[in-house]
Amino acid sequence: MGLDMYLEAKRHVAPCDSRTEPMRRAIGAAIGYVPSRDKPGNDASLLEVCGVTVRVGYWRKFAALHQWFVGNVQGGHDDDHPAFVSVDTLMELEEQLEQVVDDPANASKFFTADGDGTPDESDVDYTLKVLYHAKRLQEQGWDIYYRASW
Repeated sequence: MGLDMYLEAKRHVAPCDSRTEPMRRAIGAAIGYVPSRDKPGNDASLLEVCGVTVRVGYWRKFAALHQWFVGNVQGGHDDDHPAFVSVDTLMELEEQLEQVVDDPANASKFFTADGDGTPDESDVDYTLKVLYHAKRLQEQGWDIYYRASW
């Protein structure tokens, strides 16, 4: 086993929200959802699409990033429970990773040789792309969560 890490976007999909109707319709078609008016007894609780989760990023064994999330998002608890990531936290992580690119010697303790080791440049570039998409989703009303499993 190894360290698998995920950044996920979650959004509640209310049945009465016209903005999310296309999303509900597409997911419903994929799972065989039937609108309540066509269900036996008009039972709206059967297969109701009420939320969506989208994987924004996935890392394998990027220990420095994981330790950053444990220390800055999970309150020091290294467990497999999803932890909410605020806009400010994403921006802080982005700033720290840009520092790794611009001046690795003065980067955050999580991303230097004194921490878990200087991360690979491709990991940093990929993570910056993930953060860009996560912030865009937050602007659209999605909640961002980090989780990892060993």
